[in-house]
Amino acid sequence: NDVCLRTNAELKLVSLCDVEDVSKPSWKVPLRDCVQISGHSEERPSSLPERLSMYSATLRKRGISEDEYMSDAIFWREQVNHYWRLMNVNETQVRNVMDMNAFVGGFAAAMNAYPVWVMNIVPATMNDTLSGIFERGLNGAFHDWCEPFSTYPRTYDLLHSDHVFSHYQSDGDGCLLEDIMLEMDRIIRPQGFVIIRDEESMISRIRDLAPKFLWEVETHQLENKYKKTEAVLFCRKRFWEII
Repeated sequence: NDVCLRTNAELKLVSLCDVEDVSKPSWKVPLRDCVQISGHSEERPSSLPERLSMYSATLRKRGISEDEYMSDAIFWREQVNHYWRLMNVNETQVRNVMDMNAFVGGFAAAMNAYPVWVMNIVPATMNDTLSGIFERGLNGAFHDWCEPFSTYPRTYDLLHSDHVFSHYQSDGDGCLLEDIMLEMDRIIRPQGFVIIRDEESMISRIRDLAPKFLWEVETHQLENKYKKTEAVLFCRKRFWEII
């Protein structure tokens, strides 16, 4: 409540931050001992299903239209159904899931139909949609995939990578494709799945490299957001031992 914050600031109970651009991702930004006035207040629906499907003012301010938001939701519901069919595993075999490029959280919202937990990652060099993800009742974080992710090894059962590699290859300060794959291999458990969607050139390179990480690779043809068929990699990490 902005009125409450201003009152407490006058009583010297809290400190208010100077006005700044809050649209920038808070990646590697030092914490400040003050409270930011939002300038607006919104009432959130009480139930999670409402929040999952709600188009928020935050996303509108980020330049994401309601049509784009709804199209994203429909697309990922269809794709998630295909994913489970193609993985061909029992629902209990997948629990911890990560979306490495979450955008507005459409993939995680679609996974809500299954007994899973999803960590949504917004790459720090992409459009800051994390607050919109939070407003959907989902969790997430900023991250730079050229750096290690703060988690234990073998944490996740499923990693979902949607155009992560091409983003970092096109970025001037990007890193090697192998570096990102190595970090993915660290955090995925043995027998865990890695689903990769990307540009055709990236898919070809990853398909060649995956066996070197002892990943089994299958290629499936699925529709993308533009209703065109594209190759999607379904990788599975094998058990291995040092002999």
